Order: sequence, then C-alpha cells, then structure tokens
Amino acid sequence: MRRDSTFLNWQTIWAAGLAAITLFLSLYNLERFPSPWFDEGIHLLVAKRLALVGEYRFGPAVGPTVFFPVAAAFRLLGIRLLSARLAMAGYLLLCVAVFYALVRRISGWKVATVGTLLLLSSPGVNLLYWGRQVLGEVPAAMFFLLGTLTWWGALQEELRSQKRYKLILSGLLFGLAVLTKNQFLLLLPAWLVLWIADRLYYRQAGASGFALPLLTVIFCATAWYAGQTLLFPNGQGLATQDVQEWSSALRRGVFVLSTARMGDALKFLTGKDVFYAWSLPGCLYAALRSARRSREGLQWAMLTAVAGVWLLWFVFLSVGWPRYAFPPLMLSAFFIAQAFHDLTDGYRISAGRILEGIRTGQSDAPLLGRAALITLLVLILLRPLQARFTEIVSSNDDAPWQIAAYIQEHLPEDMEIETYEPEVCFLSGHSCHLPPGWVMNASIAYAWYGAPPPSDYYDFRERGAPYLLIGDFGRWVHLYDPETVARDYELEASFGGYELYRLREGR
Repeated sequence: MRRDSTFLNWQTIWAAGLAAITLFLSLYNLERFPSPWFDEGIHLLVAKRLALVGEYRFGPAVGPTVFFPVAAAFRLLGIRLLSARLAMAGYLLLCVAVFYALVRRISGWKVATVGTLLLLSSPGVNLLYWGRQVLGEVPAAMFFLLGTLTWWGALQEELRSQKRYKLILSGLLFGLAVLTKNQFLLLLPAWLVLWIADRLYYRQAGASGFALPLLTVIFCATAWYAGQTLLFPNGQGLATQDVQEWSSALRRGVFVLSTARMGDALKFLTGKDVFYAWSLPGCLYAALRSARRSREGLQWAMLTAVAGVWLLWFVFLSVGWPRYAFPPLMLSAFFIAQAFHDLTDGYRISAGRILEGIRTGQSDAPLLGRAALITLLVLILLRPLQARFTEIVSSNDDAPWQIAAYIQEHLPEDMEIETYEPEVCFLSGHSCHLPPGWVMNASIAYAWYGAPPPSDYYDFRERGAPYLLIGDFGRWVHLYDPETVARDYELEASFGGYELYRLREGR
C-alpha cells in the first residue's frame, strides 16, 4: 500500500513540475517573445479585419480555426498583440496537454514526462517560438494529436454505434488540422499507407476504421471551401484566391526538386538543434516497435507513417524550411523518449552499484552503459531547456513598438506607408500598402533558390506612397533597391532594424 502511495506521489510531483514549467514557458513575457514578424503580421491584419468588419480574407495556408479565435480575442480584450497571443497560448497549452495524454496512454507517465520536456526544450522543434505566435503549426498539431487519441479510442470501442461516432469525430479533428494548416494534407498519403498496412499485416481496424475518418476529412474540407461563398460577401473572391495560392504554393515550396534544399534539410535534421541528431534514430526505433502485429503495433505504425511520409516530403520535395518539419519532429520527441526509456530499463540506474563496482574493480558494463545514456539524455534535455528559459526571460526587443509609436505620433493618418513589414502596420494601426501576392513567390525564389531579387520586378514607386518603411524582412528579400531608396527618399527615423523614409520633394 505504501509503495502505491509513493508511486502516485512521484507521479503527482513530476506532473505538477511539468505543468509549472509549461505554464511559465507558454505565458511569461508573451507579448515580447518572440518579436512579431512578417507571417504573424499578415495573420494579425486578417484577424483584425475579421473582428472589425466581419470580412474573412485569407487563403488555404492558415485556416479559420486560427483567425476566428483571434478575432474573438480582439473583440473581448481589445485589438492588440497580447490579445491575439493569449488565444494562441491557449492552443499551445492544449497541444502540450494532448501530447502528454497521447504518450502516456501508449507508454506511461515516465515517457510522457520526458517526451514533453524534449518537445518543450528542443530548438529544432521550436514549439514555444511557433506556438506563441499567430501561426497555424501548433493549433493544427493539437487537432491532429486529439484526432489520433480519438481514433485510438475508437479501435478499442466494443459498441458499434459508439465506435462509429468516435471514428467520425476523429475524422472531424483531422479535418480541422488540415483546415488549420494546409500542409497537414500529408496526413492523407500517410493514412493510405497505414490502411494498406492494416489490411495486409495488422488486421486491427477494418475498412470502416479508415474509411469513415477519411470521408469525414474530405467532407470537412469541402464544406468549408464550398461554404465560403455563402458565409462571406467576398466568397467568390476567396475561392479564386484559394486556387491561386495552392498553385503558387506548389511551385515555391511544396513540390520542389532542389539538391541544394535537400542538403540543407538533411543538415538540419542531423544537426545538434534537432535533439543532437537523435531524431532519425528515434524514428527508426519507432518503426521497429510498430512491427508488432497488434493494436499497439498499429498505434506505433500510425505515428511512424505520419513522421516518415512527412520527413520524406520535407527532405526531397519541400523548400526545406525548418518550420515545415515541425509535426514529425514533435513526434520524434516521443520516439526518442521511448528509445531512451527502453535502453535504460525505464530510466533506472543504481548509483550505489556503480560506486561499489568502481571500489571493487568489478564494474557492471550494462549498468555503466545505462548510466552513460541517462547522462546523455539529461544533457539533451537540460541545455536546450535552460536556453528556452533564458530567451523568454531576456527577450525585450522594443523596435517594432518604437517604430509603431513614432508612426502614430508623427505621421498624418492619410499618409500611406509602403512596406513589407505588416507587423508594424498592425501595431501602429496606420494605413499601409503591402506588395501584391506574386512578390512573395519572387522573394522565396531569390532567398532560397538564387533567383534575381524581387526589386528587379517590383517598382514600389508606382504607388506613390509618401513614406517607405524597410525592416528586416523587406531587407532580407531585397525588395527595395538601396540605390533607388537613397535617390528618391530621405531617412526620417530608425529604430532597431526598422528604417522609415520620407519621399523627397519633387519625386
């Protein structure tokens, strides 16, 4: 009885500590870390417009499951960055909680605790960086993990009606993941691979176990895109925008064959930022565990299929941005935790036996091996975790707010700003002109494939905006030619990486 009580107390202590770490890392200094940038700025402007005038205006890259909660936060708490990030922090906390629940269900609380710490700390996964911002990766991952848990529950359900209900619910959650972040369409080929594997090898789920969720995903996506024409006055324009964005996304980053990008992707996956190169061995270990011809083997196979298909796409077909590898690296945190758990007999060593072996000169080689692995695991965990605490506590980049305050104080409201820094447009509330969508394709081609800079194609002077704001993003993609800027504009203010220019008289 005393053993059970101690066991439960240790679980409680670890769970409380993990919850405290997660809450701190998710909420402390939320507005200042990370600094807002281009992608988040675009999403903030979309959510702001939705909150103010009820108009939805965005394509398939990020979906309504992000914009509607953020718009609701704007209405309740005011239109400011902290309001939006509080909504996203809710998704972040849910994602961590569901990840812990999923791992605990299949592997127990020890693996769940270590896996969650790996997830929080790894700079390669970058959960806290992406999860605190108005982006789609973490909310989509949350829906995927919750859908996976629901699907696992359906496989264990005896009542046919309850099983059917859970299968449909899992498909709905997978569908929301796809709507939240369009790259989660990679779930479909992984699902088909798993379906074939179950039919030929596992024989655990049956045809309905795969068909009902798949049909629900298709229905969910179709209902949203078809319903846009009925829900919003600009529905027809949204449909056209969806087609255009899918077309451009396929060309610029989804189906790309570039040996240079393949090399960079592999270098990233095998670098120290990604669990000190343990990600791929972890996936291999997960594949070995999925060889069991059982329901548990099918569960492992599902996660392995998703991670495997995604990583193959990431390396061989995608543009290779580290952010695109987020879902499989999230699963790798679980795989690595499980591998170390099994290799160290449940993270257990006896310091007394090690010291006794050293004293007598009869060291236990397997015990020393386990001790070395646990020491390695501690290093993989603690060094990145300390770095996450440091960057969150010390982050205090005021430049976006300083330039926004200057614009509010010194620029007339009717004076438009030409810029590629939408985060400043949101923070200042000032009228901005952002370059058209095709500029993004040109920017990516320049930054990642060595194409000519977009400044060769885009003449920002045609708009005639009296002010020009250049920040890190516009400078990085070389959108505004420095010689043209120096000739036609004069510097008015500079804060951090932001430079505000005023059009010279007579230009």
